[in-house]
Amino acid sequence: MPIGATPCTIASFAPWTGGRDYHASSSPLAQVPGRRPTSPADPKPFRATAAGPDAEAAVVRAARAAGLHVVAPAGPEDRWVTVNGLRLHYLDWGNSQLPALIFLHGFAQQAHSWDFAALALRHLFHCVSLDLRGHGDSDWSPRAEYGLDYYVSDVEALVRALACDRPVVCGLSMGGRTAYAYAGRDPEGVRALIVAEAAPESHPAGRRAVSVFTAGPAEFDTFEAIVARTLAYNPRRTPEQVRGSLRHSVRQRPDGKWAWKWDPAVRQSRTASSYDPEAQWAALSRVRCPTLFVLGAQSEMVAPETLRRMVASVPGSTAETVENAGHLVAGDNAAGFDAAVKRFFDRAGVPGMPE
Repeated sequence: MPIGATPCTIASFAPWTGGRDYHASSSPLAQVPGRRPTSPADPKPFRATAAGPDAEAAVVRAARAAGLHVVAPAGPEDRWVTVNGLRLHYLDWGNSQLPALIFLHGFAQQAHSWDFAALALRHLFHCVSLDLRGHGDSDWSPRAEYGLDYYVSDVEALVRALACDRPVVCGLSMGGRTAYAYAGRDPEGVRALIVAEAAPESHPAGRRAVSVFTAGPAEFDTFEAIVARTLAYNPRRTPEQVRGSLRHSVRQRPDGKWAWKWDPAVRQSRTASSYDPEAQWAALSRVRCPTLFVLGAQSEMVAPETLRRMVASVPGSTAETVENAGHLVAGDNAAGFDAAVKRFFDRAGVPGMPE
């Protein structure tokens, strides 16, 4: 049974100290106590990476090096909201008077996966990036309750808690499926929808490529071992980009080893009934807002015939392919993704775009 609507509480917030620096140092991963959601597999607190003194500037430098035009070079605030019995973390990029843009990450990722996109759009929208349950700094579900029904319920609760008026919703992969499932559940409540590298039916070759990485080791002796493995999987990124991203995705255990922040139980949920293709096609067919489907040119996740059916399922929707990008399209070619999104906003007349 999906979780029902429950009262929401904005639990706490603190100014962003930059998350983690994008550059390695002689001691890049200082150990600081941190709260970790309890789980049967790992009930102990984790040790998180410490923020460098110029971490905020480092993210901006990395975004500009990726070709993005950053108008407001400031970081987000870390905030938490208690919904459906879980304490979920999200990044608030400010400008709450602007139309809301909610970012939803993919499996095994976290809210900072959208840092580049948020930096490029924060002067146009109130950007909010959520750590889905079981990911990043959000709670793990004690009963391993994961899947689209739960993710959509959490997004609904977040939108209510923030009093968002018809947000734009942007999701990648698992977050993309969550995004169109949410938009299909409330067709009049979404201003516009961006679905990146997600479809009701994934191509087997694309699934295999991602599974090769996510089904790998659960722990590593050093942080640099994770960096090396990630670069081997995705050579489109620079070592600096990978280090910066991973410092939000991993934790150091008390025994000194490194592990992913995401709950291993999430992997099992990915074969659950909430990912039934026909149910997803039905959800997609209920979407009524302006919609953009984005694919990476070097990804095999979505077959051409599937994309054609998706565009036909949503009236007035469009699709764009971003060159020099794989499945993680928004980070592989940040400037190309940003350009595709802004063209879509311009065509759709989405509020927030400059004249």
